[in-house]
This record gives sequence, structure tokens and C-alpha cells, in this order.
Amino acid sequence: MTIKELFKQVSFEELYPQLKSYVKTYYVFGKDLVEHLYLFREAYDRLRLLKPSGQLDSYIYKMQQKGVAVHKEVEVICYDDSDKGNINLSFDLEGSWEYNLSLELVLPKDKTISLAALAALCLWQLTYDKWSGYNEDSSIYRALNPRKPSNQYEMTLERLKNSIYKRQTPAAYLPKSRESRARRCVAVLRGIPYSKQFNKRHSDKMNRSKRKRKYRQAKRKEFLKKMGNRQAFIDKFTMAGSSFTKGSCDYLLHVENGEMIRFRSPIIEHALDYIYTSMADYCVLPPVGKFKEAIAFVVFKKGRVVSSLEIDNFIKHVEELLLCRVIYGQAEGDVHETEVTLLMFNR
Repeated sequence: MTIKELFKQVSFEELYPQLKSYVKTYYVFGKDLVEHLYLFREAYDRLRLLKPSGQLDSYIYKMQQKGVAVHKEVEVICYDDSDKGNINLSFDLEGSWEYNLSLELVLPKDKTISLAALAALCLWQLTYDKWSGYNEDSSIYRALNPRKPSNQYEMTLERLKNSIYKRQTPAAYLPKSRESRARRCVAVLRGIPYSKQFNKRHSDKMNRSKRKRKYRQAKRKEFLKKMGNRQAFIDKFTMAGSSFTKGSCDYLLHVENGEMIRFRSPIIEHALDYIYTSMADYCVLPPVGKFKEAIAFVVFKKGRVVSSLEIDNFIKHVEELLLCRVIYGQAEGDVHETEVTLLMFNR
């Protein structure tokens, strides 16, 4: 049985209880993954739609060239009662999703494995680095290709960080290469323990003027980052072909607080119904009454705009779910899947 065949035998509804108990103790960037189980659902449906390929991808090929053994089979290790999820795989699932889906699962002969627990484990490992097969969703890709500033606030923040780096870093700690300085790297001096260097740069007592300067810079960076995020939302909501006009969303720059969640639908038919199910059943939304307004902005893949009846039903269901006024907007763009940006806020 391959991993793709395993995913075909187990639905996400069967997988959901086991996956919820499996990931409830894990944290990514300080957030509980149980709040984001809709991402696992979206990834699971993408995996079920993919066609497995036994060909080696670039990552697996490089590992093979370095002398690392390339496996065609994955041994399932069972520690005790498999219904409790005490299972593991003989090696981590790395490389492309298409290649990993073609791997054969070797089950133990003397114990019965819960297919739901096994599918939850495979899904966890396949989504450890990315939620889809697209480059923009890969954390490694984002680290190697940082997004460039796109609005005035982000540009101002970048200039401020560069100014702090150039003017307040001792010359001895500035690297000589231009590429390292562009990445704002700090040189480690030879012959001096790193702990002493750290204490010299960060723990020296500062006078009052320097403390005030550091405080002002921190508040300035916090403000520019917040305003840059808000301007990014406005730019997205007023993209080319959007139902929102230029300037119609400028009030978002002055809202008191807000929270954003993005949903995607790998399913082409009834995409909005699929996204609403993710909202209602697999996402932890803010408490009812916390926000008084919400924007539901839908970006359809070109040629995949749904009927007005399905849009009206989607707006009605979201309003009943959030118990607040929902402002709807839509556009067509170069996206792989229909996506909905749900922004909840108070004016």
C-alpha cells in the first residue's frame, strides 16, 4: 500500500480526531496548531488530488549524489497499541509530495495499525515544511527569497533598519563583503569568546539618551510594521479587477484592532461551500461579539467565478457564523485555487 492509496482509504473526517490529538501539544511560532486544522484539511485534499510520481526530484537526487540511501519503502514502527498513535516511520518524508506519495508503506505483521493514526502521521510529516506544493507556501522558499517592500510603510521600515544597522553597529562587527552587509549580518571576531562579544554589544549599560533612542526606534518599527500590514491588505482588496474601488478601503488604516485568516479551496466545484466548512468546523474563530465588521474578499481563479446564488448563500452563512456585518468583495487573479481572505475588525 502506497501513501497515496492510504490517503484514498481514509477521509479527513476519520482522520480529524486522531490528528487533533496528535498536534495539540505542538506550537509553531507560538500558535497552537489545533486552531489551524483547516490548513491540514486543505493540504490533505491537495494530496488526494495529486498524481504520485516515482521519479526522483531535485532534493532526493542531491541526497543520492551525497551517498545517502534513497528509499522506495517506508517501514512503519509500532511501539505498543497503535490506536493510541504510538507509531513512527523509519525515516522522515522529505522531497516533493509527488515522490513521497509513491512510497510503499511496510506495515508490521504482528500488530494491527490504525489507518487513521497512520494517515495522520504521514500528513503531519508531509506538511511539516509547507502546506501545498507551490513555492510561495514553502517556508524554505520564503527564507531564501524574502519579499521585497511593496508600500511606503514597508520601505520606510527597511530604511530605518538599514540605518540602525549601519550607524549603531560597531565597525569591528560589520562584515567586509557587500552581500553580508546587505543581509545585515554581524561578524564574529576571532580570539574573543562569543559570550563576551554578546555582552559587549547588548549588555553594556546605556545612558539615558541611548535608552530613549532605543525605545523610540522600537515603537517606530512597531508602528511601521502594523501600518505596512494594513496597507498590504488595502492593496490586495483593491487589486486590478476587484469589486472594491481605489480609496474605498482606506479606513482600514485607522481601525482599532483586527484579525485575518486566509482560506483556500483545492476543490474546484462548490469552492465557497468548501471554504465555509473550513471556517465553521476546522478553524477556531474569535469569540462572537469581539468584532463588529468583517471583510470577506474572494479571489477566483480566472474563469472559475461561481454563480451569484452561491455567493449570496456564502455571505449569509458567514454572517450567521460571525454574527456581524460582512462586506463582500471579489476579483479574478492568477491564483492556483479559489481563496478567501477574512478580515475581522472594529472601527
